[in-house]
Amino acid sequence: MIKLIYFEFNFWRVDIARLSLSFAKIPYKLEKIQRDEFIKKKKLGFFPFGQLPVMVLDKKMYGQTLAIAKYCASKSNLYGINTNESLIIDQVLNWANDINTKIATSIREKNEQKKKRLRKNFVNNDLMIWFDFLEKLFLRVSKNKKFFIDRFSLADITAWRVIHWFVSGKLELINPEFIRNFKNLNKFYKNISKEESLINLKEYSEIISN
Repeated sequence: MIKLIYFEFNFWRVDIARLSLSFAKIPYKLEKIQRDEFIKKKKLGFFPFGQLPVMVLDKKMYGQTLAIAKYCASKSNLYGINTNESLIIDQVLNWANDINTKIATSIREKNEQKKKRLRKNFVNNDLMIWFDFLEKLFLRVSKNKKFFIDRFSLADITAWRVIHWFVSGKLELINPEFIRNFKNLNKFYKNISKEESLINLKEYSEIISN
């Protein structure tokens, strides 16, 4: 059985793998660890790349969010069936990673004044630009304007999960209404939020309730 290890909260980095596996009814185990335990094990070199999530498969541990997500999506028939589809999906995955990197400094900062300054810088300089990148990608590659590759895939799971994070109201100084500036992405998000194959998953319920 596949085992995923992550912190004790829902986050897109592990959720996109979980949603993919659950979509295909592939059994998996999620092991949640506290941050102090993670730090101890990290110092001992327990985790590949010193990060979470990690995936344990056949008693071997694998790291890197995107590699894990693509493996789980491939097992679930949610990854590209040809190089063109894979190229589109990979762009969405890398977009998610990039915008996460842009906002990460304001999340990790402990000094409250500096934290707010960093977050304002992100809102003023990065938020709209990076969502515009995603919307333009969606318009370029989607023929049916419902899914990125015209069938439900890891690209849709990833884009939906990250958009949900940004419109959840839980990110300080980010007004969820910003998404209205991107009518195509907003419509995409609302459509995916009603996609039966997604909303019937227990992981979906966990994500939207937390």
